[in-house]
Amino acid sequence: MSDMAANLIAFLGLAAVVVAAPIDFCNPPDGYDLPLVRDPYFGYVGNVSMGTPAQELTMFIDWTWTSQYVLSTTCSNGTKSTEECLSPGQQIFDQSLSTTFVNETSKYADQVWYPNEFLPAPFEVSYGSDIQTLGPVATPITLQLSDIQEGLLTQMPIGFGGIMGLMPTFPDTAVTQQSSFYQQYQAKAWEAPYTAFSMCADEQCPPGADAVQTFGGYSKKLASKGLTWYPVVSVPTVNEINFKLSPKIFSYWAIGISTFSIGGEVQELDLASQQTTGATPAAIFDHASKGRGLPMSEKAYERLTEIANATLIPTESPLLIVPPNNGMQPFYEVDCATIGDLPTISYTFIGSEKPWTVTPEAYVAQGAGRCILDVRVIGEGSFQLGNFGDNFLQGKYIVFDYEMLRVGLAEL
Repeated sequence: MSDMAANLIAFLGLAAVVVAAPIDFCNPPDGYDLPLVRDPYFGYVGNVSMGTPAQELTMFIDWTWTSQYVLSTTCSNGTKSTEECLSPGQQIFDQSLSTTFVNETSKYADQVWYPNEFLPAPFEVSYGSDIQTLGPVATPITLQLSDIQEGLLTQMPIGFGGIMGLMPTFPDTAVTQQSSFYQQYQAKAWEAPYTAFSMCADEQCPPGADAVQTFGGYSKKLASKGLTWYPVVSVPTVNEINFKLSPKIFSYWAIGISTFSIGGEVQELDLASQQTTGATPAAIFDHASKGRGLPMSEKAYERLTEIANATLIPTESPLLIVPPNNGMQPFYEVDCATIGDLPTISYTFIGSEKPWTVTPEAYVAQGAGRCILDVRVIGEGSFQLGNFGDNFLQGKYIVFDYEMLRVGLAEL
């Protein structure tokens, strides 16, 4: 999930993102591929349609949100006009124009999250149902409809009209908190319970796309080197130090970390903090803004800066006007000529002894002849809980299995 409470107002000046039309370039057994564009503030966005007739919306694709959320016409509990809450030109789902929309407020109570990761105000939703069209599939889903407070988002349109939440669905998860993909899979609209993601190499994606999110299968070609599967674990501490949500949410694509190394040097891992139900450090897969920056403990980051002979960047430096990630840790600069000499970072996860490596090119942000360590730290000391996104996923293919509640990784 994005650190949107801090970034949202800054993003209001960005015009709506134009995303390439969905192209089904995989064979049907491999699922449906939705092209994504990488948004500079939030994460990845792609086009999905809602309602009848279909209203195409740019969706923020979020592995760390629960369900399908749409910006709707509702403003201040229906007491104000849409224009008093949202900017003119803002993408919305106008439920009044859909002949298949069903208001479900009598069936499901409205819900409010505060604090939350999206707005510097209560994040309130009501519930309804309508047809969601995603590639070859068009079925009814239960969805979350916005109820924005007056004046909150009136400055400029934001670059999407909804959030497609893709969290895993645990056995006791209510339908109001289930991803739209899982709802469609339960309705037998998708043959397989998989979603998958890869960042684009030149030949992998349609023109204009930065990545692909696959639904209802995964690419056997991209997984040709073999998938290694890991069981999803619960992370009780996640709402204390990572995602600030009330009421709390715990259903993340998280797996346990068994070892973490810098070069050949194994780093200490805090096993006393009970991060997961198995008392292990955890990796949470998240390709939104909190997934930017390679996850490390505070001690491991200190060690990396020593090995890299890195120089602390003052907080007032122009280099940090737009920092590599939104973490609260200090940033360090390295000599760009030494990148090839920096160590490879390696993680192993509970379920396999296979190491997953990250090269210096993936954890050093380069621009204008300057090079900054793109590392993100949560917690103190050897506490290791991180959001694994773009930096980690370079050169890797990731698959989420909603049926078996597991995460698959393959080398590209």
